[in-house]
Amino acid sequence: MNVELDWHEPIGLRSSSTLKENVKNFDLSLLPEISGVYIFYREYGGYQEALYVGKSENIRTRMKAHFNSIKLIDGLVETPKGQKKLIFAEVKTRSDLAKALAQAEKGLINQLDDEKHPLLNRKLMKDQYDFIISKGNALNIIDEEIAVFSNKA
Repeated sequence: MNVELDWHEPIGLRSSSTLKENVKNFDLSLLPEISGVYIFYREYGGYQEALYVGKSENIRTRMKAHFNSIKLIDGLVETPKGQKKLIFAEVKTRSDLAKALAQAEKGLINQLDDEKHPLLNRKLMKDQYDFIISKGNALNIIDEEIAVFSNKA
């Protein structure tokens, strides 16, 4: 499956001290009604740190839900100081859009988790791999345990 991510410009949500007020008053009409993936992150100096990765069939609708989510907003507020930002990408594929969204989200979470970002939704990827165990007289070139990236949505 080929998936293309067309990233848009980041949107500043300000610092932790003003984040709740800013998302409450955010003009959602500024967000497109596209299918895509998104990252909430913080920027401090020249450093960027991913805080939350998600996917949605409608970015505007999903941000409306997130901006009303006390749990997520409190999680973002409690992260270290720095400007909180949102960036999103339209997911483009010629295949199954739902599968492409799921794979794009998992791919981003796996990449950012490997780079040790403090993702608030890291637990979503606990079963990110399926494992195949080989027994018996397999060829020498076949490993006993094979990890396969899960394609579960």
